[in-house]
Amino acid sequence: MYSLVIDCSHKDNFFGLFNDKNNWLFEHKFSGQPFENLIENLKEVLAEYSIDKSEISHFYTSHSPGSTLGIRVSQMMIEGFLKTCCRSAKVTYYSGLHISALLLFEELKALNTVNYLITENGRHSWNVIKIDSDLQSQPVIHQYAPDALVDLEGDFFYIPQMKTWGPPTVETKQLEYSPDRFLGCIRQLNSLEIDTSFLSPSKNSYVKWNQY
Repeated sequence: MYSLVIDCSHKDNFFGLFNDKNNWLFEHKFSGQPFENLIENLKEVLAEYSIDKSEISHFYTSHSPGSTLGIRVSQMMIEGFLKTCCRSAKVTYYSGLHISALLLFEELKALNTVNYLITENGRHSWNVIKIDSDLQSQPVIHQYAPDALVDLEGDFFYIPQMKTWGPPTVETKQLEYSPDRFLGCIRQLNSLEIDTSFLSPSKNSYVKWNQY
Protein backbone atom coordinates (compact mmCIF):
# COMPACT_ATOMS: atom_id res chain seq x y z
CA MET A 1 0.00 0.00 0.00
CA TYR A 2 1.05 3.58 -0.58
CA SER A 3 0.83 6.95 1.17
CA LEU A 4 0.47 10.19 -0.77
CA VAL A 5 1.58 13.63 0.43
CA ILE A 6 -0.02 16.64 -1.27
CA ASP A 7 1.15 20.07 -0.11
CA CYS A 8 0.43 23.23 -2.09
CA SER A 9 0.62 25.57 0.89
CA HIS A 10 3.70 27.51 -0.21
CA LYS A 11 5.43 28.80 -3.35
CA ASP A 12 6.55 25.40 -4.66
CA ASN A 13 3.70 22.92 -4.97
CA PHE A 14 4.62 19.37 -3.95
CA PHE A 15 3.33 15.85 -3.97
CA GLY A 16 5.13 12.61 -3.24
CA LEU A 17 4.34 8.92 -2.82
CA PHE A 18 6.01 6.65 -0.29
CA ASN A 19 5.68 2.96 0.56
CA ASP A 20 5.34 0.95 3.77
CA LYS A 21 9.12 0.88 4.12
CA ASN A 22 9.19 4.66 4.50
CA ASN A 23 10.88 5.25 1.14
CA TRP A 24 9.86 7.79 -1.45
CA LEU A 25 8.75 6.19 -4.71
CA PHE A 26 8.63 9.62 -6.28
CA GLU A 27 8.76 13.29 -5.31
CA HIS A 28 7.43 15.99 -7.60
CA LYS A 29 7.51 19.79 -7.41
CA PHE A 30 5.77 22.14 -9.79
CA SER A 31 5.09 25.85 -10.04
CA GLY A 32 2.00 27.81 -10.95
CA GLN A 33 -1.50 27.88 -9.57
CA PRO A 34 -2.40 24.53 -7.98
CA PHE A 35 -6.03 24.74 -9.09
CA GLU A 36 -4.78 24.82 -12.69
CA ASN A 37 -1.88 22.36 -12.52
CA LEU A 38 -2.29 19.90 -9.65
CA ILE A 39 -4.67 17.45 -11.35
CA GLU A 40 -2.65 17.15 -14.56
CA ASN A 41 0.71 16.88 -12.80
CA LEU A 42 -0.55 14.22 -10.41
CA LYS A 43 -2.27 12.25 -13.16
CA GLU A 44 0.87 12.24 -15.31
CA VAL A 45 3.22 11.14 -12.52
CA LEU A 46 0.91 8.38 -11.23
CA ALA A 47 0.66 7.04 -14.78
CA GLU A 48 4.41 7.28 -15.31
CA TYR A 49 5.05 5.11 -12.24
CA SER A 50 2.11 2.77 -13.00
CA ILE A 51 0.50 3.42 -9.61
CA ASP A 52 -2.91 1.89 -8.98
CA LYS A 53 -4.74 4.71 -7.19
CA SER A 54 -6.87 2.22 -5.24
CA GLU A 55 -3.70 1.11 -3.43
CA ILE A 56 -3.26 4.51 -1.79
CA SER A 57 -4.24 3.91 1.83
CA HIS A 58 -3.13 7.13 3.53
CA PHE A 59 -3.04 10.80 2.58
CA TYR A 60 -1.05 13.57 4.26
CA THR A 61 -1.63 17.28 3.72
CA SER A 62 -1.10 20.61 5.46
CA HIS A 63 -3.90 22.42 7.30
CA SER A 64 -1.83 25.57 8.05
CA PRO A 65 -0.08 27.92 7.79
CA GLY A 66 0.20 28.92 4.16
CA SER A 67 -1.81 29.80 1.09
CA THR A 68 -5.50 29.34 1.86
CA LEU A 69 -6.16 28.53 -1.79
CA GLY A 70 -3.31 26.04 -2.06
CA ILE A 71 -4.32 24.27 1.16
CA ARG A 72 -7.95 24.07 0.05
CA VAL A 73 -7.05 22.74 -3.41
CA SER A 74 -4.87 20.05 -1.83
CA GLN A 75 -7.68 19.01 0.50
CA MET A 76 -10.24 19.01 -2.31
CA MET A 77 -7.99 16.70 -4.36
CA ILE A 78 -7.80 14.29 -1.44
CA GLU A 79 -11.56 14.48 -0.94
CA GLY A 80 -11.94 13.46 -4.58
CA PHE A 81 -9.80 10.36 -4.01
CA LEU A 82 -11.78 9.46 -0.88
CA LYS A 83 -15.10 9.66 -2.73
CA THR A 84 -13.95 7.55 -5.69
CA CYS A 85 -11.08 5.08 -5.60
CA CYS A 86 -9.76 5.35 -2.02
CA ARG A 87 -12.90 5.16 0.11
CA SER A 88 -11.23 3.46 3.09
CA ALA A 89 -8.04 5.56 3.10
CA LYS A 90 -6.99 7.61 6.14
CA VAL A 91 -6.08 11.30 6.12
CA THR A 92 -3.56 13.03 8.38
CA TYR A 93 -3.57 16.83 8.49
CA TYR A 94 -0.36 18.46 9.70
CA SER A 95 1.01 21.91 10.41
CA GLY A 96 3.86 22.62 8.01
CA LEU A 97 5.38 24.96 10.59
CA HIS A 98 5.38 22.18 13.21
CA ILE A 99 6.95 19.64 10.85
CA SER A 100 9.60 22.17 9.78
CA ALA A 101 10.35 22.86 13.45
CA LEU A 102 10.71 19.12 14.14
CA LEU A 103 13.34 18.92 11.41
CA LEU A 104 15.20 21.85 12.94
CA PHE A 105 14.97 20.32 16.41
CA GLU A 106 16.83 17.23 15.23
CA GLU A 107 19.53 19.42 13.68
CA LEU A 108 19.94 21.83 16.61
CA LYS A 109 19.27 19.85 19.79
CA ALA A 110 22.96 19.05 20.38
CA LEU A 111 23.78 22.80 20.48
CA ASN A 112 21.66 23.42 23.59
CA THR A 113 20.52 26.84 22.33
CA VAL A 114 17.12 28.60 22.37
CA ASN A 115 15.58 28.74 18.90
CA TYR A 116 12.30 29.78 17.29
CA LEU A 117 10.75 29.25 13.89
CA ILE A 118 8.54 32.05 12.60
CA THR A 119 6.32 32.80 9.62
CA GLU A 120 3.77 35.45 8.71
CA ASN A 121 0.22 35.27 10.03
CA GLY A 122 -1.43 37.90 7.87
CA ARG A 123 -0.43 41.55 7.90
CA HIS A 124 -0.23 42.29 11.62
CA SER A 125 1.11 39.21 13.41
CA TRP A 126 3.64 36.38 13.29
CA ASN A 127 3.27 32.66 13.95
CA VAL A 128 5.99 31.54 16.36
CA ILE A 129 6.87 28.02 17.45
CA LYS A 130 9.67 27.23 19.89
CA ILE A 131 12.10 24.56 18.77
CA ASP A 132 12.35 22.28 21.80
CA SER A 133 11.28 18.86 23.06
CA ASP A 134 7.66 20.00 23.43
CA LEU A 135 7.41 19.58 19.65
CA GLN A 136 7.21 15.83 20.30
CA SER A 137 4.47 16.03 22.94
CA GLN A 138 2.37 19.22 22.93
CA PRO A 139 3.59 21.79 20.40
CA VAL A 140 1.99 25.23 20.44
CA ILE A 141 2.01 27.93 17.78
CA HIS A 142 1.88 31.35 19.41
CA GLN A 143 0.99 34.54 17.59
CA TYR A 144 3.00 37.68 18.26
CA ALA A 145 2.53 41.26 17.18
CA PRO A 146 5.53 42.40 15.08
CA ASP A 147 7.08 44.58 17.78
CA ALA A 148 6.75 41.80 20.39
CA LEU A 149 9.21 39.44 18.68
CA VAL A 150 12.12 41.35 20.23
CA ASP A 151 10.95 40.22 23.68
CA LEU A 152 11.94 36.65 22.83
CA GLU A 153 15.52 35.69 23.63
CA GLY A 154 17.14 33.28 21.20
CA ASP A 155 17.84 32.69 17.53
CA PHE A 156 15.17 32.92 14.85
CA PHE A 157 14.57 30.90 11.70
CA TYR A 158 12.11 32.22 9.15
CA ILE A 159 10.01 30.52 6.47
CA PRO A 160 8.36 33.20 4.30
CA GLN A 161 4.80 32.88 3.08
CA MET A 162 3.78 33.49 -0.52
CA LYS A 163 2.49 36.93 0.45
CA THR A 164 4.64 39.04 2.74
CA TRP A 165 4.18 42.53 4.18
CA GLY A 166 7.70 43.31 5.23
CA PRO A 167 10.71 41.62 6.85
CA PRO A 168 10.68 40.26 10.41
CA THR A 169 11.49 42.76 13.15
CA VAL A 170 14.28 40.48 14.43
CA GLU A 171 17.37 39.03 12.79
CA THR A 172 16.58 35.67 11.19
CA LYS A 173 18.01 32.88 9.09
CA GLN A 174 15.67 32.32 6.15
CA LEU A 175 14.74 28.75 5.22
CA GLU A 176 12.89 27.16 2.32
CA TYR A 177 9.68 25.28 2.98
CA SER A 178 10.59 21.72 2.01
CA PRO A 179 7.85 19.05 2.22
CA ASP A 180 10.18 16.65 0.43
CA ARG A 181 12.10 16.47 3.75
CA PHE A 182 8.98 15.77 5.83
CA LEU A 183 8.87 12.00 5.37
CA GLY A 184 10.41 10.89 8.66
CA CYS A 185 8.52 13.50 10.66
CA ILE A 186 5.04 12.94 9.26
CA ARG A 187 5.37 9.25 10.01
CA GLN A 188 6.13 10.26 13.62
CA LEU A 189 2.68 11.82 13.82
CA ASN A 190 1.23 8.31 13.69
CA SER A 191 3.67 6.72 16.12
CA LEU A 192 4.22 9.36 18.81
CA GLU A 193 1.64 10.63 21.26
CA ILE A 194 1.64 14.21 20.02
CA ASP A 195 -1.15 16.54 21.09
CA THR A 196 -1.62 18.66 17.96
CA SER A 197 -4.71 20.51 19.22
CA PHE A 198 -2.80 23.80 19.58
CA LEU A 199 -1.51 23.81 16.00
CA SER A 200 -4.74 24.57 14.13
CA PRO A 201 -5.45 28.26 13.37
CA SER A 202 -8.51 28.39 15.65
CA LYS A 203 -6.50 27.16 18.67
CA ASN A 204 -3.32 29.21 18.25
CA SER A 205 -2.26 31.11 21.35
CA TYR A 206 -2.07 34.92 21.09
CA VAL A 207 0.81 36.51 22.95
CA LYS A 208 1.21 40.27 23.60
CA TRP A 209 -1.38 41.08 20.97
CA ASN A 210 -1.47 44.76 20.00
CA GLN A 211 -4.69 46.09 18.50
CA TYR A 212 -4.16 48.00 15.27
